[in-house]
Amino acid sequence: MSDQQSMESIKFSRSVALGRFLIALSAVLFGIYLILAPEQGEFGWFAPLYYVLIFVLSIWFFGPALFKLTILLFSRTTIISFDQYCVTSRDGISIPWSDIKRIEVTEDTINKLGQPVSRLYRFTLLDRSHVDMSTYHLLTNQQFTDGAKKLCTAWSHNKHRKIEN
Repeated sequence: MSDQQSMESIKFSRSVALGRFLIALSAVLFGIYLILAPEQGEFGWFAPLYYVLIFVLSIWFFGPALFKLTILLFSRTTIISFDQYCVTSRDGISIPWSDIKRIEVTEDTINKLGQPVSRLYRFTLLDRSHVDMSTYHLLTNQQFTDGAKKLCTAWSHNKHRKIEN
C-alpha cells in the first residue's frame, strides 16, 4: 500500500460568495445613494452630516469586503489545501505539519480601525510565532467547523512527518 496521500482542501461555495457579495454591494450602493440623493427626512441642519456619515461608514465597513469578494468570486474556490506533509493557504503560505504546535479557530472580530475581520484558522508554530489563514467571510458555520476538524485530524495524523526531499 502506498504512503501517498492526495491533496485535500477547504473550499467555499460560489453561491455563498455571491450572496455575501450582494450584501456588501447593497450596503455600498445605499451609502452612495444617500450621498447623491436629494435631502430626505426631517433632520434639519444635521441632514448633510448624517448622509455623509452614513456614506463614509458604508464604504469603511463594506468597501474592503466588497473589493475582496469581487476578486474571490471569480477565482478558484480553494481557501486552504493540505496533504500529508504541509498545509497551504490560498496566498501560497505553506507550513509543514511538523512545525505546528497547535491549531486554533478565531471567530469574526473587529480590527483596530473598526473594520470587520473574518474568521480564521490560526496555526501556532513551535517557535511560538503564528500564521493566520483567513476564510474571507466565505464559509458557512458548518463549513468552518468541518474545516477545523479536517485540519486538526490531518495535523494529528501527520505532525511527526518530515518533508521528504
